[in-house]
Amino acid sequence: MRASLTIDDNLLHEAREITGLPEDATAEDILRRLVTNERQRRALDELQGLGWDGPHHSRPTFEALAADFRALTADRTHTPSEVLMREGRI
Repeated sequence: MRASLTIDDNLLHEAREITGLPEDATAEDILRRLVTNERQRRALDELQGLGWDGPHHSRPTFEALAADFRALTADRTHTPSEVLMREGRI
């Protein structure tokens, strides 16, 4: 869609600075960058709360997670290949 627009030069310059685009970037380039950035920001907002919410120092260690996993799987029947791997034969 082609249209004639009157855009404030200061606003266009500030939009170029915010987006990090060069001085020769067109208004369409700037709009594309702003739309992309907004889509990425919204996608990140949707992911909020899906990861680790606790403080960094309280993240479980690999050893703690492995111990929990071993406890969860201790009573189940293991496949022959799992038995061989556990015994170090493969």
